[in-house]
Amino acid sequence: MEQTHTGEELIKVGMVVKYLNPEDKKKNGHYRVTRVTKTTVNLATIFGGRICHKQVPLSQVTEDEASWYEGWTRSETYMSM
Repeated sequence: MEQTHTGEELIKVGMVVKYLNPEDKKKNGHYRVTRVTKTTVNLATIFGGRICHKQVPLSQVTEDEASWYEGWTRSETYMSM
């Protein structure tokens, strides 16, 4: 994982991230990054690519692809493929 000069994780387009929204916990979950600016990102569903959240502060997302993939490989949907 690349880091910025301050030691923070570098979020890039295409990454799977975990979104933690303090105001609406129903929106929390894993999403794919579709756009990155200096302070915000846009998030889409992992499968399908429909944008769900725009202008999410970088402070509310963290790279978490390994955790998502582990859960996905254990899901019934994955097992039935």
